[in-house]
Amino acid sequence: MFVQEAVNEALKLERALARLRTPRRIALLHYSPVRATVEGEPPEIFPYLGSSRLEEPLSRYPVDAIFHGHAHNGQLEGKTTIGTPVYNVSANLLARMSPHEPAPRIVEFARE
Repeated sequence: MFVQEAVNEALKLERALARLRTPRRIALLHYSPVRATVEGEPPEIFPYLGSSRLEEPLSRYPVDAIFHGHAHNGQLEGKTTIGTPVYNVSANLLARMSPHEPAPRIVEFARE
């Protein structure tokens, strides 16, 4: 059931990405599509924090950036295998990394 849920989520993501007809594409996920942003969490809970199955549709239908939460003790940034930036925006992580600054994460994109 656990694996099937990851497959179902990847299929939903793929259908949504395939329908996008916008100049910019941003993926907002709960779970991480890459291991890099969950590093720092106990390895035994990695499967509960993300799935590489989510990366497959993000490679097939590329996006400009990927944001996710859920990995409270993970890393701020990572990349997919095709180089798309992945940002962990867990409120706990952002507050811990910048305790004297506001928690929101701001990412700017160059104008096209």
